[in-house]
Amino acid sequence: MSRKHEFEADEFSKKLGYGKELASSLIKLQIENKGNMNPDHMYSAYHYSHPPLVERLNAINDPDVAPKTE
Repeated sequence: MSRKHEFEADEFSKKLGYGKELASSLIKLQIENKGNMNPDHMYSAYHYSHPPLVERLNAINDPDVAPKTE
């Protein structure tokens, strides 16, 4: 359930026009924490409460989620 909420929060940020800033911040946090950038899918599904960085970046860069233009 937590993973779904993370993706929803990322989508909301992107719709507000902060997709690039969010992606940059997530990368900086991952480097600072010395986390695994691309863990095994099965391992991360079982052991991680949040989606891996690569999955979040792919979702942020998904063109089907348009940023807010107002």
